[in-house]
Amino acid sequence: SGFEQMFGGFGGGMGGGRRGGGGGGEHSPPAQELFPKNSPSGIAPLGKAKFPDKSSKYLWVVIFYDNDSQECSRAKPMMESFAEKVKGSFKVGAVNCRRGSSDTQFCKEQGIDMEDLPAFGFVVDGKVHLLPQGESATMKKLYDFAIEKTPFDMVHNINHPTMIDERLKRASKDQKKLGSILLLTDKYETSSKYAALAYQFRESFIFGESRGKTLSMAKHFHVKKYPVLVAFVPNKKGDFDAVQVDDVKSVDLTQWVDDLVSKYGKGKRTEAKKRR
Repeated sequence: SGFEQMFGGFGGGMGGGRRGGGGGGEHSPPAQELFPKNSPSGIAPLGKAKFPDKSSKYLWVVIFYDNDSQECSRAKPMMESFAEKVKGSFKVGAVNCRRGSSDTQFCKEQGIDMEDLPAFGFVVDGKVHLLPQGESATMKKLYDFAIEKTPFDMVHNINHPTMIDERLKRASKDQKKLGSILLLTDKYETSSKYAALAYQFRESFIFGESRGKTLSMAKHFHVKKYPVLVAFVPNKKGDFDAVQVDDVKSVDLTQWVDDLVSKYGKGKRTEAKKRR
């Protein structure tokens, strides 16, 4: 499964499942902030004043915690491992629900039981989807939950060359995008990284995917080795130019798409804005 491939069988619990873990009883103030700014783990401190909204570029997995709770403290190493494993697919953030009254109120507004921290959520389009509280949260459970909520429908299935015009080229024109991007792969399921890329650049491109070594698509694009990426961008003749990358594994995909935005966006670097 995708989890085993990504995590190599790594398991581990991440707290939760015990009432009072965040509300009282088991408090021993740690020497420092559990999830500080500029942490090597890459976990970003979030809160009411800084939290992913509808314009955010990324999909976020968030831990809501109480800095004085031992239960939350025990979740820290698991979250750090999780953040490392999902790098490139999801951003990981942390909200200290007891930092101040505004953050406490913010956590309550998300539907979080303050007496049962830590809690975990997945944020897409500014909406927080909470993993059910009151049961033990393992890395696999959190990953599976994030995958369940990932908007894979942003990646259109393209299994024949005739679909390219309607589902990609025409759609990008109708929706006033910069163009469209197609991934040809030998895999049978969309990866979380490609879905996250489609989400990140949703304002600029339509994304498609040809899965499982589709023969007609392989012939059309002269595929010798998978995966292959093709971007379709409008030209001055009213048609589309194809920008093809045959050695995808040697390319930083985010940078590649961002470069397309820079080159074909007529100076409008919509994706380069600093947004969470």
